Amino acid sequence: MIQIATSWLLLLPVMFGIGWLASRWDLRLENRMDERERMRQQRSTFKGLSLLLNEQPDQAIETLVKIAQLDPETVELHFSLGNLFRRRGETERAIKVHQHLANRDDLKPRDRDHAAYELGRDFLRAGLLDRAEASLNRVGEGKFAVPAKESLLEMYQVERDWKKAIIAAHELETLQGKSHQTEIAQFHCELGQEALRRKDLQEAEQSIQRALQAVPNHARALILQGDYLMAMERPGQAIDVWGLVALSHPAYMHLLADRWMIAHTAINQVDAGLDLLCDLLKTQASGELLDLVHKQLMKIRGPQAANIMLADVMQHSPSLSALSKLAETRLALEEGSANPERVLELQSILNLLRQRTTSLARYTCGNCGFRARRFYWQCPGCNHWEAYSPRRSEGAAPSGPSM
Repeated sequence: MIQIATSWLLLLPVMFGIGWLASRWDLRLENRMDERERMRQQRSTFKGLSLLLNEQPDQAIETLVKIAQLDPETVELHFSLGNLFRRRGETERAIKVHQHLANRDDLKPRDRDHAAYELGRDFLRAGLLDRAEASLNRVGEGKFAVPAKESLLEMYQVERDWKKAIIAAHELETLQGKSHQTEIAQFHCELGQEALRRKDLQEAEQSIQRALQAVPNHARALILQGDYLMAMERPGQAIDVWGLVALSHPAYMHLLADRWMIAHTAINQVDAGLDLLCDLLKTQASGELLDLVHKQLMKIRGPQAANIMLADVMQHSPSLSALSKLAETRLALEEGSANPERVLELQSILNLLRQRTTSLARYTCGNCGFRARRFYWQCPGCNHWEAYSPRRSEGAAPSGPSM
């Protein structure tokens, strides 16, 4: 039987105590080292901020990068600083910050995608569109995939690169599960309009058909289809297509009223074309269509017919525009008479009404309130498609810019 000395038994608790004290000492040393490390990081952070405030961004960025390498959590600090620079218009600084992050191999994929997205936005802000496209295309699938694709779609529209815009819109549909067919139809219409301008009728026809596939009976696509048929010297078919616009989208007829009359003239049916436009005034007399019909009536049937039409319009759709056209017509009727005082009176009334209607008549974007004298398919203020009402307003100016 093994004999254990009593002295050894007494030493056991002492040894345990020494071990416990040693572990506590190591823990205190580790905590002190962690505290010193945190203090060193804080000092580095303050140093970086101080360098930024003292207009030494390059040194500041180097300092902040060292912090990020020591503590990956400070990556968010870089994103915040980069976004701050961009908001202040200091895009070069923002690019430097986000480039440091985007080029690092030790970042998580999510942070690398975030850096590529922010860098792409920096390049967009700086107008470096090719570099913005390359950076945004580096963003993988994840949280930043949708905003990156939205930025690309916005950029392609600025560049008027409609083919790439169509691809980006389809990809967004897949990512979001949300329809972008209205925008896609408009992109095809832009391609069709450009092709018509170049007299590339085959491409124009293809683009118009694709627009109608995206949105059947689309107003702009039907208008362009009529233009294509006129370019093909088929005015009768153009009238049939534009007749669909008159039936389904009568508020847009002011966009093609002159071409409508040209087509009817080509087939010797001027009166029939003019009669349909006059009938539309029963519901569309508050917009630009009234101006166009009045011009055609004055040219084809004379001021007496225009006077009768305007008197009727003033009964069911009174407006300053109609009153101005009525004064213009009455002046034309009186100019051949022997009453110079009446002519001067009507001229004064007409000048006053023209000043008033010119300052008030506007198309207004329903999304941002941007107001313009001409109709836009895409708002120049907010870039939304089909945000403009086709009806021209004469009311008080709403809040928002105008042109």
